[in-house]
Amino acid sequence: MKSGAYSPNRPESTLYAMSADDIPMFYDMQNLTEKQKADHDENVRLLGHQQVSLMAISKNQDYVGMYDDFKSAPFDEILNRYHALLSKIGLDMVPLDHLVYAPKDTYYDDLAKALPPVEMINLLMVSRSNEALHHNNEEMARNLNLNSKYHFAENSPSFGIPVPDTIITNQPLAGNEEAEAFFEKHNGEVILKMTGFAGGRNVAPVDDIAAAEAYLKDYIESAPVILQQRISFDYYQEWTIDLNITDTGISIDNVRRILLADGLWIGNLFHATPPLTEEQEKILINVGEYARAFGFGTSDGNNFGIDFFIGKQGEIIVTEINPRWTAGLFPSEILKVLKTDVDSVAYYDLISKDKCLEYLDYVESKLPGHSSGQFDVIPLGFMPFDVEIEGNSFVSIWSIVRGDFPAFRTEAKKRFGGQEFANADRIPI
Repeated sequence: MKSGAYSPNRPESTLYAMSADDIPMFYDMQNLTEKQKADHDENVRLLGHQQVSLMAISKNQDYVGMYDDFKSAPFDEILNRYHALLSKIGLDMVPLDHLVYAPKDTYYDDLAKALPPVEMINLLMVSRSNEALHHNNEEMARNLNLNSKYHFAENSPSFGIPVPDTIITNQPLAGNEEAEAFFEKHNGEVILKMTGFAGGRNVAPVDDIAAAEAYLKDYIESAPVILQQRISFDYYQEWTIDLNITDTGISIDNVRRILLADGLWIGNLFHATPPLTEEQEKILINVGEYARAFGFGTSDGNNFGIDFFIGKQGEIIVTEINPRWTAGLFPSEILKVLKTDVDSVAYYDLISKDKCLEYLDYVESKLPGHSSGQFDVIPLGFMPFDVEIEGNSFVSIWSIVRGDFPAFRTEAKKRFGGQEFANADRIPI
């Protein structure tokens, strides 16, 4: 059978097997720093949301690899409710008996021992972590290059890609003339980046060498450091685009605004009409050509994400590429199936564990086609692990709110109480 990180909606019968692959791509898992261990564990847990959503963006004959934790109470009941709610809005669902369970710590190895009868295995990305499923050293080596922030920083200018002023330097930064000159050049408006992390965990604004050195205490001293000119949010907005890249062409799949809280990604705003001009699209398609020049893209199509900024005068600045499935691809697929023609927010939030089933009752009255208000709600996913905050247990949920997000925020908090939906208050809408 074929295995790799293909685009969604493949006609073949497919096993979707997706956990966190970024850190295993670049680091020895037996020799991680404490921060790397914590970041990897958090990423693994977060992928539970995506596993749930895969039930709704696949098809009836497909299978989805799920963490064993979904079988534990109350997450088993919550999963059944999600499946029923997503079915109710008319999505072609993967049947519950096509869910293949595996422990999160040995997820890929266990799935490899219990493969269902499929023609294709679709991964988040081809990495060392899922080698038991793909057995493709050539593609893994190619991904190692393309997913490296160092590789992009070194090679993107020669392809005419508009990027911020960037240098790659070595630790320590104190006494490093190149680094000190870069901070002086940009008046301390600098972003520090490390490769191999997802969701903004590898990125930090730093105002001076001392702040950068403090941040780097959580990283091994031999790791190179990217210093990049900081983009002003007063002038620019941050966006993401997904391209579908084949070995013969490139097409745009979706465009969305990035929503951040405390520097970490918490969701996306999907505009009913994406604001890209033809010239801007050409610039972003050229980034896809950069990836194709290094061997990215198959006849089946691969997803390729680009993080970029749009200035007030329409300028494009590309800051990062993600040659893999991106988190925004999941809600995008559902929004396309539902032929969405209103602005929509897909984001993570928290609901008290003892209120989660009550919340799903509320969602049922707000489903597309069943809501008569200013908005509707799609239950996209959830994480089958407790989130402990000040002695209280919460469930991390992933939702799409189509329509009037402020009206949803007001109504939901009024109904469930002020300690619920903490992230809704942080969505800048």
